[in-house]
Amino acid sequence: MLKYAARLVFTMAVGACLSLSGCVLIHSSAISEAEGGGTAVTATFSDYGILHLSEPANLTPGANADLIKQCQSGHVTDVQTELSMRDWFYIVQYYTVTANAVCK
Repeated sequence: MLKYAARLVFTMAVGACLSLSGCVLIHSSAISEAEGGGTAVTATFSDYGILHLSEPANLTPGANADLIKQCQSGHVTDVQTELSMRDWFYIVQYYTVTANAVCK
């Protein structure tokens, strides 16, 4: 009986860990000034980190480069960025930056 109780507790603990992992957290958001009308462009850039020790350094530059590639003039304004992170067991983090802008 004790063996089954221990197995049940273990199964419940693993189930709780699996259900709680993978939560998405929004860590930051930034908005620049608007400068009139234009065409809306959107870019998403993602990368991995490990143990909350190594956060990718190229997230925002990568998203910005993707925005500029979509704009023939190379000039964007009204940039809005949002950083989200998905965490799996506090070991692996998946960071995503979503950027919206207006192409001039």
